[in-house]
Amino acid sequence: MMADVRLHRYVDSDFASDVDNQKSTTGYVFTLESKAVSWVSRLQKIIALFRMEAEYVTAIEACNELIWLKGFFGRAWQEASDSVIT
Repeated sequence: MMADVRLHRYVDSDFASDVDNQKSTTGYVFTLESKAVSWVSRLQKIIALFRMEAEYVTAIEACNELIWLKGFFGRAWQEASDSVIT
């Protein structure tokens, strides 16, 4: 049943991992029924001065993606439940 489906998220950052410009790496993956539906691993646009700043930037980016995914899947589930013939 669609109501039992859960979206899981895994989020992490790597502080100053790029040796050339000292930028941190943002990484996250969202899974639905153990299948990846959205993921990213990329350098952050800013140079974080502290590890906590890099974690904060990663958390914000993941939250933005979560908001988009919830809207997308919410509309998809609504359309699917509207089209079910009982």
